[in-house]
Amino acid sequence: MVPSPGTLTPPAIVEASGLAASRRNPGVLWTHNDSDVDGPLVYAFAAADARWLGRWRLDGAEVHDWEDMALGPGKDGGDALYVGDIGDNLRRRAEVVVYRVAEPAVDLGQDPGEHRLTGVERLAFTYPGGQAHNAETLLVDPVRGDMCIVTKQRGDSLLFCAAAPLASGELTAAGRLGVAGLVTGGAVSSDGTLVAVRTYLDARLWRRDPARPLAEAFRGPDCDIPLALERQGEAFTFAVDGRGYYTVSEGLAPTLHAYAPR
Repeated sequence: MVPSPGTLTPPAIVEASGLAASRRNPGVLWTHNDSDVDGPLVYAFAAADARWLGRWRLDGAEVHDWEDMALGPGKDGGDALYVGDIGDNLRRRAEVVVYRVAEPAVDLGQDPGEHRLTGVERLAFTYPGGQAHNAETLLVDPVRGDMCIVTKQRGDSLLFCAAAPLASGELTAAGRLGVAGLVTGGAVSSDGTLVAVRTYLDARLWRRDPARPLAEAFRGPDCDIPLALERQGEAFTFAVDGRGYYTVSEGLAPTLHAYAPR
């Protein structure tokens, strides 16, 4: 049985599609909705007990189909939140967008409230050949700053990447992932040595050399890691120390699952 610190109780969180563990704010996790009637928002909560700590509105951002999030290098050298507006169920989008903004300070003792995030960057990306792809997995290397998007499709998922420093433009095709099932989320550990992707039913883990491009991680051997049975599991993030990880599903009051190292 996978331990659960609690459930994400704010009624606004009904389509939790991404997770990110904060390094700046130890013990804080971030999430967001797939779509959000209240606008472009990210939500913070405590990893220890799933207690809601507030929500932050991304100034100037739009919500089309937010599917994943990550933490990575910001322009000022500090940590930044990356939110991937990369979903495209009908495969019609001419471009996908990744929003990047400096991560705010969060106090574990604060009362929930709404705040604004300014200085939001909009990074627009196209796929090679002008093709359109549906994707729910955004990977950002916290060490190098490279970014990869993994498509969600039957058969092998496709990998498209951009090297740091990130700028709007065309992504580079970087291979295929032989993962059974539809890939719905993933993450890179804070030290860059581990990469994982998940599906609705299972999860896979790769070790990597953080001095090498992120895409090269998937050329090495992988292994299964435990995954709780969730109603519609799409979110995954490593604990900051890399010795465990968290998952959560879409749905009202979803359960936060915490996986300790074996």
